Amino acid sequence: MTTYISPTMANGTAVDAALAKAGTAIQPGLSSYFAKADSGSVAWSVTAANAIQAAMALHVEVNGVIHIITAGTSITVPASPVAGTDYAIWCKPDGMLEATDSHISPPAANARNVGGYHYAPGGNASAQAGGNTTPAINPYSCWDLKWRPACQDPRGMTLVANHFWADIYFTNTDPDLNGTSKYNVTIADGSSPPKIPLALNGDGTATYGSLTWFEANSLLAAFGKRAPTYAEFMELAFGVTEATSFGNYPPSTAMDAPRTSRWGVMQATGNMHTWGATQGGPAGTAAWTANTEGFGSTYNLPNAARFGGSGTDGADPGSRCSLWGVSPSVSSGSISLRGVRDHLQLA
Repeated sequence: MTTYISPTMANGTAVDAALAKAGTAIQPGLSSYFAKADSGSVAWSVTAANAIQAAMALHVEVNGVIHIITAGTSITVPASPVAGTDYAIWCKPDGMLEATDSHISPPAANARNVGGYHYAPGGNASAQAGGNTTPAINPYSCWDLKWRPACQDPRGMTLVANHFWADIYFTNTDPDLNGTSKYNVTIADGSSPPKIPLALNGDGTATYGSLTWFEANSLLAAFGKRAPTYAEFMELAFGVTEATSFGNYPPSTAMDAPRTSRWGVMQATGNMHTWGATQGGPAGTAAWTANTEGFGSTYNLPNAARFGGSGTDGADPGSRCSLWGVSPSVSSGSISLRGVRDHLQLA
């Protein structure tokens, strides 16, 4: 049920009485207004595998009118959602909520994008034994305008322990086209290097030619993200089936249920080594070495950490698996990358 806002909002903000009438202009300063009854949680709640609703009362400006959306208001969702798809939540000019697979084209003229979620190809881990193969909305992927990752593009990310956001999937070979986290696309690694981002003077075709620690971190930074620290990796991978591996290096981002984490991170361990932000222990000699692809030299360079273990590592992979024995200038078909970003919460 949707109604128009009363002259005074619940949080005390004064609003012109004319707002109680449909179609009137809003008071100056309230354009693009979005307010939640509880700023300490996301605006949406998942009630079934393909059902989502407003978790609280919302005040949303759309096309010059502020609407009150009551808690429990259902969001119209696609009847046959596509697994691995990011859906946008729109508030339409009539105040109704609808989810579509486009984050650009609204379902009605002047509708406003106010949030989104990821419809995952499988369910999250409920214990430390991986997830399942039943497609469902990942509840930790839900975001709104004031509860989201701090990067520009929130698609394909999941909130880890209300702490930080992690890419659900490994980075792919064409992140300018797909974003850094997308289902069923080629995984970027040393054998399938990613295209150089346009933000880093890429031309839409040229690739790095390798995937070193330097290149991985530069790529993620171009999208407002970074590689995880060791502590962050342990958090994002929690819930996987420990001490197991996939058995091979997967070519594409996919669901691997035994190694899905509590937060819905896919292929979290035992698939591809993941470059970490952390370094430690000398890998280079005590001399200047030109090993940064032409971006200066390093002196007594530390090793770069790899997390999670690969698909051929047997029982070694897990949420605390780490390798500290290679230089950051190494590139391999068994090493990929996964982005993380801080949590943004606005009042």
